[in-house]
Amino acid sequence: MTAKKYGKTYSDYEIKNTAIKFNKENDIAATKIGCVGTLEDEMETKTVTKKCEGRVVKSRTKGTGFGTIKISAHINYDVYTRMYGMYFTELAPGVFAYGKDSKHEEFTLMGEVYDEDDVKKLVAYPNCTVSSGKATKIENGAEEVAEVELEIAVCPDNYGFGKYEAIEEMLEDDNIKSKWMTSFSHDLVKASDVVQTNSDDKAAA
Repeated sequence: MTAKKYGKTYSDYEIKNTAIKFNKENDIAATKIGCVGTLEDEMETKTVTKKCEGRVVKSRTKGTGFGTIKISAHINYDVYTRMYGMYFTELAPGVFAYGKDSKHEEFTLMGEVYDEDDVKKLVAYPNCTVSSGKATKIENGAEEVAEVELEIAVCPDNYGFGKYEAIEEMLEDDNIKSKWMTSFSHDLVKASDVVQTNSDDKAAA
């Protein structure tokens, strides 16, 4: 299949919407994460070099699927407690705790990004966990309510991808447009005429 081309410049300017879907609940619609002030990501690369007589004669760089996201936001409390694994059935309803048995839950993070001309780009990170510890800062008398800052580890999904993105006006499939922010998955965005295998199948081949 020939790759579509956008042919214009695109600059990430503003993120207006973010949603989260916990991966244990693949069939349940996503929840709005809250009010995101900033989102910054960095995807990792791996460089392999070839030397001849002590000199580098070839260098190749490719992605790994791993990365890091940094978010500053006012977060939905139910989302916050699940991100940090603060729910325990042995505690009374309404009581949450964080400790040695708190396992940070895996989730998919989805967002709508816009450039300075309001062109929408959809983004998704399919395999995330909060990697920073739970931290709180309270300042009495502050003139602005502080945002929560999170660092999120991004891992590749079963197909080796850590981040997906699409400029909405390039999408031909309305199903992708309508479901991206509620139930994103690899199956949603894979080409209909391409048979794909996951990374385990590829390794066994």
